[in-house]
Amino acid sequence: MIAKIVSLLILLPIAAVLVVFTVINRGAVPVTLDPFGSIPQLTFDAPLSLLLFCALIVGVILGGIGAFLSQAHHRRASYKRKHEIERLNRESAKREERIRMLEEDRAAAAGGTSSRAMVPVARAA
Repeated sequence: MIAKIVSLLILLPIAAVLVVFTVINRGAVPVTLDPFGSIPQLTFDAPLSLLLFCALIVGVILGGIGAFLSQAHHRRASYKRKHEIERLNRESAKREERIRMLEEDRAAAAGGTSSRAMVPVARAA
């Protein structure tokens, strides 16, 4: 609840500033896609605020892609460590079971009885 109120207190002024910025910069500016200016068909008019918002969106997307790619080695290391931990946990469980069985055998040998079922062995006469 408090997080929603805090985010609202932060986002509402930002939204108000963006609306005011858009209203103030609604005038059209010429944009040319031809760096030499020799082809007039590659020139169009667009609102300045629209161009700036598009540049902002492209920057956020490129920044996100850059962050994703730069963190790839961290994700790979985390994946390897996770599987190594799972393997070690399985190995530890097997060894604990083996220790438990050996302790039962030792206790049975000391007490003369075994907790495991004994299989009769046929003796040759």
